[in-house]
Amino acid sequence: MLDLSMLGFVEPPFSLSPDPRYFYMSLQHKATLAKATYAIEQRQGISVIFGDVGAGKTTIARRLFQIYRDRPEFETAYIPTPLYPSEFQFLKGISAEFGIPPKRSKLTQLAVFEKFLINVYRKERSILLIIDEAQILIGQQFELLRQLLNFETNTQKLIQIVLLGQNELRNKLRLKRALASRLATRSTIEPLPLDDTRAMINFRVMVAGRQEPLFTEEAVRKIYDYSRGMPRDICVVGLNALPLAMLQRANVIDLNIVEQAIKEMS
Repeated sequence: MLDLSMLGFVEPPFSLSPDPRYFYMSLQHKATLAKATYAIEQRQGISVIFGDVGAGKTTIARRLFQIYRDRPEFETAYIPTPLYPSEFQFLKGISAEFGIPPKRSKLTQLAVFEKFLINVYRKERSILLIIDEAQILIGQQFELLRQLLNFETNTQKLIQIVLLGQNELRNKLRLKRALASRLATRSTIEPLPLDDTRAMINFRVMVAGRQEPLFTEEAVRKIYDYSRGMPRDICVVGLNALPLAMLQRANVIDLNIVEQAIKEMS
């Protein structure tokens, strides 16, 4: 049986689950979070974060949720996958996230939701809705978000929304000008450069319990070349290289092990 403690780990360093503890905060991630949190704190309405598959959008979504769920002045909901067949079902889904029971019509549901927003505002609290995989949204569901943003005072929105999605979301928003014109901030998560790829790998290794670097410089460069700097692909290579290193009783993962892992993944 393979034992991670052979390499100095107390837990797997390259799990594909979006564990916020393993979130390596690069400069662009810091900037993305800063823009989103500024819009939220200032009650500016809606922000959007774009990124390709595996860029780290879900990790950022969960990080935002983690930041605000425990703050008493916020009521926060996180929808990881907005698979709703209609605008009304979408509204009922959002309502349910905030503990609002379903109603028989969209108009009634919207009226009850507005009353909820007003009551929360009067208590000097804020509503935050985080929607991941927002490229899944269709047609009138974007119009519903625009309607929710219409609930406002003279100076601020009563609901704050953060959308995270693949580049398809960018194309959909171009066709929804009424909503796109209301975006407070826009950010795009780009692939990591080599330096951040190295730093991300070392960070995850350290969080998992090992104090010294695990990969040689040549191995890191090979991971970067293969992954193109996409965090999920970086983790996939690391995940596949670990058992090979343990089988070979290697304390450091070199270029040969990484190349073998990539070959077996192909």
